[in-house]
Amino acid sequence: MPVKIALDLDGVLSDSMGLWVEIWNSRYGPPALGVEDIREWDFWRGLGITQEMFNEVFDEVWRSWARLRPLEENIGEKVARLTQLGKVDIVSGRAVKHLPYVKSWLKHHRIRYDSIFLGVPAKNRLNHTVFIDDSPIEAAQIAGTGRYVLLRDQPWNRHVPERRFILRVRSLDEAFQRLVGEVFPGMLSQGI
Repeated sequence: MPVKIALDLDGVLSDSMGLWVEIWNSRYGPPALGVEDIREWDFWRGLGITQEMFNEVFDEVWRSWARLRPLEENIGEKVARLTQLGKVDIVSGRAVKHLPYVKSWLKHHRIRYDSIFLGVPAKNRLNHTVFIDDSPIEAAQIAGTGRYVLLRDQPWNRHVPERRFILRVRSLDEAFQRLVGEVFPGMLSQGI
């Protein structure tokens, strides 16, 4: 069975929280909020706002896709390296209405992928072999199914310890190394 990698969008490929914070601060600051201040997944509750208000700012983030930075330099090359291991799908809880912006952003950054799945409510129900994600909630649910999650280090997931099926990574290069070294050892040398 070929390897299927589910690659998250927000907080893994794109610095969407950086732009979210920038938009939030321009509208509602001071006090200014920074990405490092976001210490929990549902941090918006601590701001005293509704999830709808949180999502409205995210809508603006993706409408402003041309301003949205990737989390790493040469992101397209790094994703292309992952395709050496198998099929790479973009899998996100991001709203389906953002699809045109997401595709434009991916094309602009030369990110190749096999399929896009947006609006995914529970990634653990998908049939991917391994996941690269930043959600502590998704990580726990996926690991509970006996599949690996490479948890992209972010302030909102630092309370999650590494354990069987949850491996912390700080970059896509590190994700690739951990995949070939720990999750699928010997895969490249066997030509799989």
